[in-house]
Amino acid sequence: MFCLRSRAVPSLRAPVSSTMNRISQFTQQPTSRSFSSLLTTPTRHFQPMQRSFPTMPATSTTTMTTATPSITSLLAQQTLGQSQTRSFSASASLGVRRVTFRPSRRVQKRRHGFLSRNKTQKGRQTINHRRLKGRKNVSW
Repeated sequence: MFCLRSRAVPSLRAPVSSTMNRISQFTQQPTSRSFSSLLTTPTRHFQPMQRSFPTMPATSTTTMTTATPSITSLLAQQTLGQSQTRSFSASASLGVRRVTFRPSRRVQKRRHGFLSRNKTQKGRQTINHRRLKGRKNVSW
C-alpha cells in the first residue's frame, strides 16, 4: 500500500517535521472506499498543511525509521476497520469442525445406501450396472 522506498530521501538540512506532516496528512485522510478499491492506487486530495507533530531538529535518518512502525500500524488499523470479504477456505476454517474422524454406518447408508441410490437417475444407473456385473451387494 504505502512504500517509503518510492519517496525521496530527505536531506539532512531539510526539517524532519515537514516530512512528518506530509506523512501524517496522507495517513489521516478519511476513506469511504470499499475493500476492492483499496487494491488500486489511492488518490490524494489536497489539504492545507497542518502541524500535528512538534518541531524536531534534523539529526539523522534514524528518526524517520522510528516513525515507520507507527505509519504501518495506522494503515493496518484503517484497512481492518472496513468490511472485508473472506475467501471460502478462510470462512470455513472459522466454523466448528470435528476433532476426530468418526464415521458411522448410519451416515454411510444415508449417503451410499439403496434408498439414496434410487432417488436419483445416476444412482439408479449405478444399481443397474452393479446388477449387470453380478455384484453380490448392489449398494449398502
